[in-house]
Amino acid sequence: MEGVAMPDFRFKIMRPVLLALVLTTFALPACQRPGAREVKALNDELDRARRHRDFGNVESVARQILKRAPQHEGAWAALVEARFQMNDTASAEKIVSEWRAAERQPRPKLEEAIGDVALARQDEQEAILHWQKALRRDPKNERVLRKIAELEHAHRHWIEEDAAWSTLIKTRDSADARLRRAIARRQLHRWEDALADLQRARLLAPGNAQVEEWSKRFERLSKFLDEVRELDTSISSSAADFTLLADRALAFLRADDPELALDDAERARKLAIWAIRPKLLQAIALIELNRTNEGADLLVRNSIRLEQLSAENLEAFRRLDGQIAVERTNADLFVSRAWHLNEIGQPELAQEDAETALTLDKKSAGALAELSYALMKLGQSDEALTRIKLATDLDPQLAVAWQYRGEVEMARGETVSAIDSLTHALQLNQTAIALRKRAECYRKIGYNDRAEEDLHALEDLTARAMK
Repeated sequence: MEGVAMPDFRFKIMRPVLLALVLTTFALPACQRPGAREVKALNDELDRARRHRDFGNVESVARQILKRAPQHEGAWAALVEARFQMNDTASAEKIVSEWRAAERQPRPKLEEAIGDVALARQDEQEAILHWQKALRRDPKNERVLRKIAELEHAHRHWIEEDAAWSTLIKTRDSADARLRRAIARRQLHRWEDALADLQRARLLAPGNAQVEEWSKRFERLSKFLDEVRELDTSISSSAADFTLLADRALAFLRADDPELALDDAERARKLAIWAIRPKLLQAIALIELNRTNEGADLLVRNSIRLEQLSAENLEAFRRLDGQIAVERTNADLFVSRAWHLNEIGQPELAQEDAETALTLDKKSAGALAELSYALMKLGQSDEALTRIKLATDLDPQLAVAWQYRGEVEMARGETVSAIDSLTHALQLNQTAIALRKRAECYRKIGYNDRAEEDLHALEDLTARAMK
């Protein structure tokens, strides 16, 4: 009997304990429910404030949440975001420090915020490090992947940017990610892959303005892709060939892609600081990108445009740059290049080349003539006249020197002397410019018959040149 009664006795003893446990179990949720509902309501309010960019309210609501839930990731993240949006980096950093103290083990949002603060301090390596930590725990975090991709883009780390967009696309495909990866692959000259991404972007977002704009860019580039591909192959085996890099820069400019042209022109210029063609192409690219202030040291006038440069002049600069690379002490090469620079209206660069030629050959009449012409265009007529007189004294048979002398004298109002100098030039070599200039001089002093003779001679010369 005792053995049978024992369970009843134990139950009687345990019944109050069990009853208390049951009551406690049911009572706890009842006690917590109001607090949980309050946090949820505050969460909803926080989301609304963030959507409306009401960052003052964001901060207020986030702090209310943290009083009730000290480890609430969303509230901490909202606080940091609010401070960044108010350009208060110091406070954002302080909040992140408080957040770190509240968490034993940093979770993804905290790692992301630490990275954001590091970026604000311009410690980009630290930013990447913490964003990557966030990704290790949350590999599909689109926001963090985008931050990494955009930072790599800003630093022109195209391979790393491509990898970040690729990971994001695997997580969730989108027109924007496809477009951004296409742009990165364009920089890497992965033409087919870039075009495939662009086509996918057009499928995902038909009519998107940005996608359509880039489609037009790629369409213009496609007309030059065969030439570019050949140059890509040549450059891959001769990466230090400044001539090939300048060739490709020129192709990109013709394709209306100044950004890629600038990359190649800058590389070519670093490899051959003495070369003129990369400098001209770099200046043109900067002008087209509205970044003329970056090209002040190039000494190229902002009026330069690709369409103003004849194929003959471009080829002459290509040839002369190559020859100067081999014969750096050949004064005649610098004189010839100075002539072409004066021809395209770049007196500052022409002056440089002419002066270089004179350091190599002090008695170079050609160098003095080109220097004089450049100085005249730079408004230094006295110095220009002194130099051109030296040139005609050194080489009385140099027709271009007499022509330049006549032009300098015209600019100074010395009309009779100008006629004499231009006559010397025409006796040595009849040119259209000299005939036109002398006709102007004859009209100034009332010799209209002689002016007409020069103009008739000019017509005959032009007609012969057209045959």
